[in-house]
Amino acid sequence: MRKIAINLKEIEIKDLDGVIYQIDDLPAKLGNAVFTGAQSIEVSDLARVLHKGESAEVTDAELQEIAGIVHSRPYYKPWAHNQIIAYLGNKLKQLNNLNYQENGSTTQEHQENS
Repeated sequence: MRKIAINLKEIEIKDLDGVIYQIDDLPAKLGNAVFTGAQSIEVSDLARVLHKGESAEVTDAELQEIAGIVHSRPYYKPWAHNQIIAYLGNKLKQLNNLNYQENGSTTQEHQENS
């Protein structure tokens, strides 16, 4: 099962003028929201890592759970919250592409070897 790294410090919050806002407590606040909303021990453990501002390796299911929690618990202003959700959504797309490439090549290799 493929994993992808997420790090809440990577999230860029920009206004309409493209000014990037540094939100120092973003990893701590979102990490805590994920921790308190987690439905699995694995996601609780990941929340601890994210809370520290470190990168966490997540599976598709874990990332979906994290994104769902963050989506349901807006931390900051709506325009910023949308950018946080977009970051997680982009990571999910990247992971799905990796899984597709892996499964596609596995299927192709199987067909070639048959």
